[in-house]
Amino acid sequence: MKKFKTALIIDDDHDLNMLLKAILEQSIPSVVCALTLLSGIALSAELNPDVIFLDNNLPDGQGINSIAEIKTKAPNATLVMITAMGNSKEAAMRYGADLFLEKPLTSVNIQDVLNKIVLRTDSQV
Repeated sequence: MKKFKTALIIDDDHDLNMLLKAILEQSIPSVVCALTLLSGIALSAELNPDVIFLDNNLPDGQGINSIAEIKTKAPNATLVMITAMGNSKEAAMRYGADLFLEKPLTSVNIQDVLNKIVLRTDSQV
């Protein structure tokens, strides 16, 4: 079974970051937050996280347009697109997102996503 070591949250909403971080820290030892796309891209290369939660609307760009670059910098990470715009799911998946999570986030749907990642990883072994 997959054990997560590091998660990266790229979202400019400080309150959402703290909520998501608190939930993730229950099962992931290291959770790091980035408030901008640029810092998130840099951290994705530096940390090589297991999972990345990427918001679409960031102050310095659209997350969806940086999915390929982020996945190049962190090739082993599962990228979860998070956005309030549910109609962008198809585009996010086309750009390379592994999973999609629509805001508002709840502890239940966050845990469901983590479970899906574990199942996907276990089936690839």
